[in-house]
Amino acid sequence: KMLVLGVIPAILLTSPRWPEHTFPHEIMELLGHVLVMVGILIRVGSSLYVGGRKNDALVTSGPFSVVRNPLYVGSFIAIAGLGMLTGSMIITMGILTGFMVLHGYTVKKEEQFLTEKFGAEYSHYMNQVPRWIPNFYLWKSDQEIAVKPAFVLRTMRDGLTFISILLLLEICCTLRGLGHMPSFITLP
Repeated sequence: KMLVLGVIPAILLTSPRWPEHTFPHEIMELLGHVLVMVGILIRVGSSLYVGGRKNDALVTSGPFSVVRNPLYVGSFIAIAGLGMLTGSMIITMGILTGFMVLHGYTVKKEEQFLTEKFGAEYSHYMNQVPRWIPNFYLWKSDQEIAVKPAFVLRTMRDGLTFISILLLLEICCTLRGLGHMPSFITLP
């Protein structure tokens, strides 16, 4: 989230190559909205499965059966959507590159911790389940899962951050379209 918030000044000073209401811009906006919502849904669904026991138990069912980091994958998708909403592929790629660098480091630290905590069980899981790109053929689910509502609600609150940024981008777009917000650089 901080990464996206850090890009806000660039968004305020630039305009996309394709102006508002052109076909390419509208397609990017539509795709952006869909990606933000899909990313939030993945995060919330994943938080249901992990149920607040992220470091207490090795969760390998539901979204965690197809990808080791479904919460981060959801964030990546939502951030890609926010990038698309800027109308700039340069800003989108910059945000996604920053995300991968920051979260790549975080994931490696988490994997070290989980390997130390769960040993061979986690090593086997790492060998079976991909880190970033889901393999839906691996899906398996428990009949029942225990959920800690506080964890799920925190994830939903995090989703509101993505929606707030989405709204801010829409406001910027509208103000720019009305001529109330200057841009100094046009980016593809």
